[in-house]
Amino acid sequence: MTWLVNLTRAVALAALGSTWSLAGAAQQRDTTALPRPPRPNDSLKVYTLPPAVVSVTRANPPINRVPQAVQLLEKTEISQARPTWGLDEALVTVPGVYAANRYNFSLDQRISIRGFGARSAFAVRGIKVLVDGIPQTLPDGQGQLTNLELGAADRIEILRGSASALFGNASGGVISIWTDPTAPRSVRQDVRVLFGTFDRDLNRNWSKWQSSTAFRVGPGSGLVTVSRLDYTGQRQHSDADFRNLNSRWHFPLANGWSLAATADVGWDPRADNPGALTAAELATNPDSAAAINITRVAGKDVTQGQGGVTVRRQFEGGGEASLTVFGITRSLKNPTTFAYIDLDRLAYGARASVSRPLPLGHLEHRLTAGIDFQRQRDDRHNFGNNAGQPDTVRALDQLERVTEVGPFVQSALQVTSHVSLTGGLRYDWVNFRVDDRLVTATNPDDSGRRLMRALSGSVGVAVTPSDAVTVYGNVGTSFETPTTTELTNRPGSAGGFNPVLQPQKATSLEVGMRGDWQGRLNYSLALFQATVRDQLIPFPDTLQRVYYQNAGRSLHRGVELGADLSLGAGLSLVGAYTFADYRYDEFQILSVNKTVSPPDTTIHDLHDRELPGIPKHWLHLIVKAQPGWAAGAWAELEETHSSGYFVDDTLPMRTSPWWTTGLRVGWDGTLGSVRFRPFVGFNNIFNRKYVGSVAINASPIRVGSNFVPGRYYEPAPGRNVYVGFSFGAGE
Repeated sequence: MTWLVNLTRAVALAALGSTWSLAGAAQQRDTTALPRPPRPNDSLKVYTLPPAVVSVTRANPPINRVPQAVQLLEKTEISQARPTWGLDEALVTVPGVYAANRYNFSLDQRISIRGFGARSAFAVRGIKVLVDGIPQTLPDGQGQLTNLELGAADRIEILRGSASALFGNASGGVISIWTDPTAPRSVRQDVRVLFGTFDRDLNRNWSKWQSSTAFRVGPGSGLVTVSRLDYTGQRQHSDADFRNLNSRWHFPLANGWSLAATADVGWDPRADNPGALTAAELATNPDSAAAINITRVAGKDVTQGQGGVTVRRQFEGGGEASLTVFGITRSLKNPTTFAYIDLDRLAYGARASVSRPLPLGHLEHRLTAGIDFQRQRDDRHNFGNNAGQPDTVRALDQLERVTEVGPFVQSALQVTSHVSLTGGLRYDWVNFRVDDRLVTATNPDDSGRRLMRALSGSVGVAVTPSDAVTVYGNVGTSFETPTTTELTNRPGSAGGFNPVLQPQKATSLEVGMRGDWQGRLNYSLALFQATVRDQLIPFPDTLQRVYYQNAGRSLHRGVELGADLSLGAGLSLVGAYTFADYRYDEFQILSVNKTVSPPDTTIHDLHDRELPGIPKHWLHLIVKAQPGWAAGAWAELEETHSSGYFVDDTLPMRTSPWWTTGLRVGWDGTLGSVRFRPFVGFNNIFNRKYVGSVAINASPIRVGSNFVPGRYYEPAPGRNVYVGFSFGAGE
């Protein structure tokens, strides 16, 4: 029970170290039963949410009946004086969530919840992402954030833990992002402008602007947001140009009916990929890019369109029914170090659900049932990469289709006035099909089909001894199929799908509590364990291409703590701490280590070996000051700590632990009838050198006739500063 001793030590250290560690950070904002009395000039007010707000529970019960770790981030936590480059800026305050920023806009951030999703080489894996109810996660489990404009987000809901009984494939956790649904009285216009630099000479700069217009359309409303990020990063070959157009529409209809629609276009004509660095390159010049990434002009050019419509009916006796249909198109030109990838994607789907109160005798009971359907069609061509342009030789030419169908049912029973029981069941049918179009006398037809199925369930109980405290426990399962990219990347350059790669499955246990103490401290605590079978593990070849295999079994165990503590006089402290003990339990791997001579072909037994890529200790603190005498001025001091972690399954290399400090200062006021909010931000004030993310199990690098350890390290920027302002008019 070494892990239990470690957990106990972690809890004790956190509790003794500071008063905030009684429990959970931002989670209190959507899990407290009673509203906290408002603090003077406190822009982060805590309140009781209407039952319909927290959508990630699907059945939408009152918050104190939710037997899971569900958390809400408000708009100020998402975008107040922040660059809004990516989700790590908001999710850093959420215990149990680790968002590793690569500072590489070609690959997206490596986001994980309780270890699920940490293996991601690009895009988002292992967790379900939704924007205004529309899935950004495809039926194969791959998530894309191309259409996301974080600066327009009104709130983010996070469900930590297994959620396949609710959302199906790739649901080790859920991130649901929502824009502002309120209708203005007339026209409301908001503009936000930022400029930042990474050096004193103003050679490595970035800028971002965003315009949001909300207006009435008859009895309904519309919201149109336009934004652009022009980024020249601190590293070589890291430029990016992101442009987004997002719109939201809402129309009330007769007799309890309503219609909501979304229409988005994301155009990213440039996203250079500087690649990861070796330890020697990192020590010599952390601002450099991998030489092969420069010569092959690695990066991507993406255009993506997305739309969806939801029709909802509220029943007079309680409950509701809804139907959502949506579609996505994506065109990707992606020169990499090993190939030029040309991909055209079409995805679409629908979700239908009904939720009704169905009393069981004298007991309050609600039943929710529905079905999800998604289909994905990828037209994939791989060519040789000639300095960022495709050559005439096809390495891969195939049509890939994925279909997911998932009926689900959820029951919420109020057993007594203080005890509620929630259970759910879902069956998922995920069918992969590939048509190989590169068939010659020496290259056989690799067309084929993979069918992956799973029955997922969850059950949880919430006990509320008082309105200010909730104690809960749950057990649930999740599953995650390989994505089409992971199935396609087969050793030996064969087409088709990998015939032996299996989905990973997990069973999770969790106990926790949350509550409010005297209106001054909102807190939560969660302890969890997930047993993961056939975990999907990346392994590379010497051409920098990544393949996947299944590990036997691994264990994810941890403690999540956090709080929001009012210190009085406009001063507060927000903290989040995660202790993450993620280890292989049963996994033997034949690792060919060419960095030694003769090459090491030992079979490594990884029992009790820490999983690479995730820190065991993750701590985040924010001190917020907005005193009444400051007339709208405010400041936030932010401190983040990460322990070191392995970067490879078998080799001894680790990242170094690090601390970093940030400061944001601003003013919220008016100039006449115009809302005006100038601000300045300082990141990494003490110019610490640290690794923002890693490429797990990176390929060894050939040097002459020898090999050296690969490019694992993705450095974070040094000291940098930005200034900005927002202004708005109308209500």
